Amino acid sequence: MPAHPLSPARLIRAARHRLEALLADDERDTPFAADIVNVAKAVQLACAQNRDVALAQILVDQHGAYPARHACDVATVVDLVLARLGRARAERLPVIAAALTMNIGMQALQTTLASQTTPLSAEQRDIMQRHPQHSRDLLRLRGVADTLWLDCVLQHHEAPDGSGYPQQLKGDAIRFEARLIGLADRYCALLTQSAWRHAQHADAALKQSLADGVDAKLARLFTETVGVFPPGATVTLANGETAIIRETAGREDTPIAVAYLDHLGQTLSLPVSRDTALPAYRVAAVIDTAKLALGAGTVWGNDAV
Repeated sequence: MPAHPLSPARLIRAARHRLEALLADDERDTPFAADIVNVAKAVQLACAQNRDVALAQILVDQHGAYPARHACDVATVVDLVLARLGRARAERLPVIAAALTMNIGMQALQTTLASQTTPLSAEQRDIMQRHPQHSRDLLRLRGVADTLWLDCVLQHHEAPDGSGYPQQLKGDAIRFEARLIGLADRYCALLTQSAWRHAQHADAALKQSLADGVDAKLARLFTETVGVFPPGATVTLANGETAIIRETAGREDTPIAVAYLDHLGQTLSLPVSRDTALPAYRVAAVIDTAKLALGAGTVWGNDAV
């Protein structure tokens, strides 16, 4: 990974590029597990420096190859949730590593599906169903021996009611960390534009993600971490202004925003901070975030440059 210091935004971008190279390289001179852990540490560093900027990259930086980008997005969410739970950095690393490598067994299919406009073929569905076990097996071949890491990869598509795959595990037979990765996987995928699916608004993506049999404690923890209106989301406010969410400020549905358009859609002379806990500035609706309408530095300062 590039040497410190880098801004959180650049750390996430560098992690994506490095992960893409690692997942594509079958013949290595250095240990694969150690290299993945270094990527995980870069994600952790970005989250530690500025959690809001790291989280915002999911929405405001949807560039580059989907498999590595999506994996880093999921890893970011997982690190932040586990940190909120009080897990130490070292404890979080194998779980973040699992998020980064959960789909190593279907890299080619992920790339294809990002631009495919037709339904999955029978062969593609079979690859999808088998990829957790195939990914676990590939990681073993590449020298990964950490049980938590391997179990999370194998179980990240299991469901508490037994309807998941590949083992149809139920309830407590599924690791908590694997359930967290699966939830973050669904949430980040719904936020991403693809050839066959329009990116969902952040509040709708959260609601849909939590509707799939997620227990109340995990749902609450996840919502408190990412927020109903996460950093990077574009919203309209009660006074008619359009704004970018800057930080959740520990308040899941009343974040701090930066307004840049007035109620007539005219550009404000200067972007202005708005506390959405105040009635005049409450979030009225989430709208499409096709691209960041303001320079990232205007919203988050040097951490986003």
